[in-house]
Amino acid sequence: MSVLGQAREKARRIFGRPFSYFGAEWERMAPRERRLVTGLSIAVVAVATALAVFLVFSRISDLEEGNAAIREALGVIAKNRDDYLEAKARAQAQEQRLGSDPPQLVADIEAAAREETVQIAESNERPQVAVGKRWIEHDVDLKIRGVDLQAFANFLRRVETGARPIFCTRLSLKRRFSEADKLDAELTATAFERVKDAAAGKKKPEASAKDQASTKAKPEGRSRAAAKESP
Repeated sequence: MSVLGQAREKARRIFGRPFSYFGAEWERMAPRERRLVTGLSIAVVAVATALAVFLVFSRISDLEEGNAAIREALGVIAKNRDDYLEAKARAQAQEQRLGSDPPQLVADIEAAAREETVQIAESNERPQVAVGKRWIEHDVDLKIRGVDLQAFANFLRRVETGARPIFCTRLSLKRRFSEADKLDAELTATAFERVKDAAAGKKKPEASAKDQASTKAKPEGRSRAAAKESP
């Protein structure tokens, strides 16, 4: 007997007994019971089919909603692409202006004050504060007495449009009682410093250690050579 025939005979023995059992039970049933079983079977098949169809259509609807959301997001991205690129370019230009050197905050403010003939009565530089992992914030509190509004506005414009960006983060103005056209101003000027890469700082000590090791090795080699040459 071929392998296919053996497999067919084995399948007949495995599945033949349950089918013969159900066939015998079906023959023993009354006609009314057969109708009930047939109706129940049809109802089960119909419910299962309806559930499967519902799940398929629900899945298709979810996929359509997801595709619509993706298309909408892509449309928004394409619409605002120019605005995003422009904002990114402005941010990069601002970072280039900030640079990585420590800002000369007080010196720049005093230079702007001299240009506009504004007298700074008091300046108090605060301790620097880390802002995230990339920036260090520098703040200085200023008090200006007896300045007119036009000169003060020119002073602020000169400070904020200088070579290194400085921002006025707090401002308080009071009119002087003795001079109606003069103001007393208190403000906080802020500048930022970019944190230098820590990896560059780590390479220098390693290089210096190698240099020290090489310098130490040279005298030792010379002393050994001198010891060999001496009788």
